Amino acid sequence: MKIDLLNQESSLHKPQRQSPKAVLLILLKYIRLVASTIWPVLLVILINPRSNKGLIIISLVLAITILSLVYSILAYLRFYFFIQNNELCVRSGVIRRKILNVPFDRIQFVDFKQNVVHQFLNVVSVQIDTAGSKGSELEFDAIDRKTAIELREIVLAYKRNLSNIINDNPDLSIQPPVVPELILSLKPRDLIKIGMSENHLRTAGIIFAFFLGIADDMNQALGWDVFGELENTTTAMSLVGLLATLVAIPLFIGISFMITLVRTVLRYYGLKFWREGQNFKLVSGLFTRNEKTIQKSKIQLIRWMTSPLKQIFGIYQMNIYQATGIEQNKDKSLVIPGCYLQQVDDTLDMTIPGFRNASFTSHRMDVSIVYRMVILFGLVPAVFFGILAWYNEGVMQWLLTLIFPMAVVMGYAYQKKRRLKIHPDYILSEAGIIGRSFKLVEIYKIQSVLIETSPMQRLRGLTSLHVFTAGGDVYFPYLDAGIAQQARDYILYRIESDHHPWM
Repeated sequence: MKIDLLNQESSLHKPQRQSPKAVLLILLKYIRLVASTIWPVLLVILINPRSNKGLIIISLVLAITILSLVYSILAYLRFYFFIQNNELCVRSGVIRRKILNVPFDRIQFVDFKQNVVHQFLNVVSVQIDTAGSKGSELEFDAIDRKTAIELREIVLAYKRNLSNIINDNPDLSIQPPVVPELILSLKPRDLIKIGMSENHLRTAGIIFAFFLGIADDMNQALGWDVFGELENTTTAMSLVGLLATLVAIPLFIGISFMITLVRTVLRYYGLKFWREGQNFKLVSGLFTRNEKTIQKSKIQLIRWMTSPLKQIFGIYQMNIYQATGIEQNKDKSLVIPGCYLQQVDDTLDMTIPGFRNASFTSHRMDVSIVYRMVILFGLVPAVFFGILAWYNEGVMQWLLTLIFPMAVVMGYAYQKKRRLKIHPDYILSEAGIIGRSFKLVEIYKIQSVLIETSPMQRLRGLTSLHVFTAGGDVYFPYLDAGIAQQARDYILYRIESDHHPWM
């Protein structure tokens, strides 16, 4: 039985192209692609304009670009989409015609994205994903916002009414849009707190990798050995090189901090998190506006975490994972980079009612995990650095042997904070060393359970429990084997006996 969503008059049941403004966006996309590809060649021509090799390459690239642009415009003119029999139908192709029909019940989500040009032209890029696809099944470069919203509302209305078909409910009409309920909104001072508490070491690594790539391109394009020149300069002027290093380190850290702060503000500017009936919507971004929607029934796993810097500001990062492919699960989750504990509780109350009042049975990891961490991450490296220090008589190597007491402290902190909490309806995993992390999943949404036991664990009667959902997993190592088997048997029983739809 099908839900007829097209009884109401809609332009979407007639074949139509994307917005004409899509042509401009296709052109800009190719210009950006070509510029990022040929900039080393342009650099060669600017420095050595007599280089015939560079001119030949530029001519070839431009010719390929022009042909690509012509092909893209033809592809736009041959691209049509419409809705028919509760399916999204797409007709495309320049030389080979393609016909794609996507049933509404296979569509996982309809997300919007707007860069600066999209916002100026008042159009949106629409990404549509179906179950089992590695990337977005469909992506429209530019659709009028009104048309995009209408398309999403029709798909969501179908999914809302699908349960009525199963229950033989005759009310299958499209319900009017519900009034959005704002859960949280990030203010400018919140963005500054989030930016200050982000992982600046990761940004530093990205900057370092970027400069490595630039140096490699310059070496290939111009024959400049940047690192060789730096090494020769440092060798010839050791004192100057030392002073430069002392100045460069805090400068590099400061640059990393500022880049992280600016990146956070640009990415999450104006972030708002709403509830719209049985759907949750997240909108954020300054230059690129992302609008993501998750149906409540598709939420598989919720994670919230804090770090020492975030604890200073009293904020948590929250991730809401939905049922989707493994390759894209990270990109398609809702990420709230900073929210206060009360906002975390409010979100949990709306997504998984009853969790905060539930009583859990708590289980700890065996203390042998501490011995393993100390040996692998403390004793072995400390012995290695100690041997180096003995032969080289280096002070730095001796300082590195302090990794052993650090591993002891961190091992005990990890074992102390690691908890597996089980309730008849939920599983909660707690972890952390200097921060805290929580993962929550409803048992009836679990897809499979895996028990792994190493030879050393078997001798101590231990095992590792691995719980998988369609949106992520919960892993708990060094758990008592009897408890892990009981948890597995109960989870499998609930999966087989529970009649709730898992998504």
